[in-house]
Amino acid sequence: MNRKILAGLSLVVVFAMLFAFAGCGAKTEEETTTTINVKTPLPTDITSTRDDDGNIVTDTEYSPENLAKNNEEIFAYFTECVNKIKTTKAAVEMSQSKSISKAVDEKGDSVKMSDNEYINAAITSLDDYMLHGKKDSLEYGDDIVAFIPVKGADYVSALELNDIESATCVDNGTERVVTVTLKSPAAVEVIQKAYDVDTVDEAMTEFEKANGYMELSTPELTYKNCQIIIKLNIETDEVTSAEFIKTMDVNTTVTGKGKLESIGTVPVLFNLRTADKYTFDYADPATSTTLAEM
Repeated sequence: MNRKILAGLSLVVVFAMLFAFAGCGAKTEEETTTTINVKTPLPTDITSTRDDDGNIVTDTEYSPENLAKNNEEIFAYFTECVNKIKTTKAAVEMSQSKSISKAVDEKGDSVKMSDNEYINAAITSLDDYMLHGKKDSLEYGDDIVAFIPVKGADYVSALELNDIESATCVDNGTERVVTVTLKSPAAVEVIQKAYDVDTVDEAMTEFEKANGYMELSTPELTYKNCQIIIKLNIETDEVTSAEFIKTMDVNTTVTGKGKLESIGTVPVLFNLRTADKYTFDYADPATSTTLAEM
């Protein structure tokens, strides 16, 4: 009888140990949390403010005063970070895209390019067949001042607070995106503070490719909804990319040629958008090679 009891107890102990081991194996690994050290805290909501301790507090109601205050703080940060680029060495990749679309009126409604559907189709075809962006690159240690806007200047942006409509900030993990939107319409003198400005002749070059069936008169350019978007490492305030979006309304006349000669001269209005994006790599390849060899 005692042997049976002992045998039974032994089985209970064995099963208890098996369940214990199974329980240990079933335990999930402890969750690890990644701490992000934000170098420069910024308001990431246009209706947020800071309390006396520097903590960000979101207002319950929209406040134009707070919007203006945040614009100023974010814009000052943008200016400081973006202008540091030209004091550094970096390998740079540049890509450009261009597109044509309908212009937009003050109410936000699109405007027909012209009253002639043949001309509308011809201008739209420029977007498909003629407007081609370009790519370029800069090796680490080359002259970055001569490569990125404003080319040849020791700054990237000389914009002032009264030149902009807004400056906003969005943080996502270790990436920060700051968007600066210029007031519209922007004078050429304002555009020149941060962009490499195309002359009218340069803008017309694209349309010379359509010289076989239409001819454009010298256009009037109106800069609208221009933006600069930079991405940064939130822990270092180092700019990883900068995109210069330049949009302009092109107001001109088109005279038909060849098969389109019968349409005569027609007033035309359309929007031309150019986006130049620069991506930066600050790693010294010589240092990287040395570390790899160790």
